Amino acid sequence: MIRIVNNINDFVKKDENIETIIQTTQETWQKDRTEQSKKQDTELGKLAENIVEGYIKTNMKDITYLSYDDFRKDEFKKHAPFDGLIYNKKTTVKIQDVINAINKEVGDNQYGKISDSLKNKLYQNKIYIVEVKSTRVFEQRHFVANEINLDKLLEDDFLEYPKYLRVDKFDTMNNMEAYIDFCKKYRSFKCNDNLDCLNKIKNEELSNMRHVYIRVYIDIKNSIGYIIGYITNAEFIKNLNLKKMVQPGKSEKALYLSCSLRNASDLEELNNIYKD
Repeated sequence: MIRIVNNINDFVKKDENIETIIQTTQETWQKDRTEQSKKQDTELGKLAENIVEGYIKTNMKDITYLSYDDFRKDEFKKHAPFDGLIYNKKTTVKIQDVINAINKEVGDNQYGKISDSLKNKLYQNKIYIVEVKSTRVFEQRHFVANEINLDKLLEDDFLEYPKYLRVDKFDTMNNMEAYIDFCKKYRSFKCNDNLDCLNKIKNEELSNMRHVYIRVYIDIKNSIGYIIGYITNAEFIKNLNLKKMVQPGKSEKALYLSCSLRNASDLEELNNIYKD
């Protein structure tokens, strides 16, 4: 079920760190974005995160969403390793210890990353690393007869960058088989038959992913947010594809792991991931 949030302007917050975040944004594929464009994209992403945080706070009393920006210690100078944490309010884990561990690893890593071992430790304690991805609603893409068509939103995908290659400079990679061949040739990736290779690369990608992905569409003109839902990394991997999103002048060579938004679960089903 897509959750509709009205009056999203109520979730707009003045963020004094936007300018710093813009300077640390990793331009994987869109090299020529203007400062204004980066500012708008960054503000849209924060708005989507605020919408999710507000929805969880209002409607999901047992779960907390904690934004990474609310506890980071890098003065916003490094690329954020994730958007936030989701955890059950009844957890026996000391969240401050979690915060300290994350900030230490980010501080010690040149690129602001956290280790797979820390991610796994958090996962075992049911503290989940989250990415919230925002997308603008466009009338030409998402409207039919002057009204939003929710089914049109579901034609898109959850996205993640592959672990071993983000940009296909020579435009030779169009499927998982080609990606695996690249990893074997250039990344010392070892496997046997095709099934073994696919299973091993899925395990590699799984450890590299965030635990939970949430997708939000934002209709700025009408001040409406559409929370499509979420998918866990495990479900993402089960329905994994490799794709490019060709946009002339932007992302002709960018690679993505993808999974259809039709595989999304209702956001309120997040309660289920805390059940044994």
